[in-house]
Amino acid sequence: MADDSILWLESCQSTNDEAAKYVSSRDYLTVAAGQQSKGRGRMGRTWHSPPESGLYLSHIVFPRFSQKICGVIPLLAGVAVAETCESLGVSVQLNWPNDILIGSRKLAGILCETQGQPSQWNAIIGIGLNLKTPESGWPGDLPAIALDSIYEGELSKRWIARHLVRRIENRMIELELHGTEPLFESWYERAFALDTPIRRGNLEGTFAGLTPRGALMIRTTSGTETIEAGDIEVVTGK
Repeated sequence: MADDSILWLESCQSTNDEAAKYVSSRDYLTVAAGQQSKGRGRMGRTWHSPPESGLYLSHIVFPRFSQKICGVIPLLAGVAVAETCESLGVSVQLNWPNDILIGSRKLAGILCETQGQPSQWNAIIGIGLNLKTPESGWPGDLPAIALDSIYEGELSKRWIARHLVRRIENRMIELELHGTEPLFESWYERAFALDTPIRRGNLEGTFAGLTPRGALMIRTTSGTETIEAGDIEVVTGK
């Protein structure tokens, strides 16, 4: 069923895959589901998508800026999720490039997939947001958390979805008109501070900021390294 140009599905394999069906026709720019059977995250990982526990949403954007800076889109989506949570009175932290955290536990994740040519391209922004803690709990040692652990009011999937899409679109317009500076400022406000000790695999140093394309910089004892992809961990006890 449709709701404000959002296609709502009870379940699907992946909302990103469903959204891809509408890139050409643009009949729908947003697909949302209550359950995914084959939800996925970055680097081929599985995204746990239990029924009625989360909002699984994919939104199509058609950027009017260079594809060379497509790496900033996950940061933009993270800010949009943070702003949506903040409208409910819930503060979150952003971890480069695509995690939304409360403490050390993941509240939401983002998977952005781009396609097309440099002159005409699109991106599908996939977001998995934990709304309710599963009755059986989170599987294994999954470091997850849901909004219902913090927010005591009613959580409307449709309100959150509309609010989230509006935030994404507003940030896209801002990015097209004013470049990355306002976006980066908003991201820095919610991320770990400059000079925070961080680690990516065996590479350890301090956070030295973002490149103009949204990559992360780590300052090490031998110089500054640029990280285009991977998982970043804050090093505690230093």
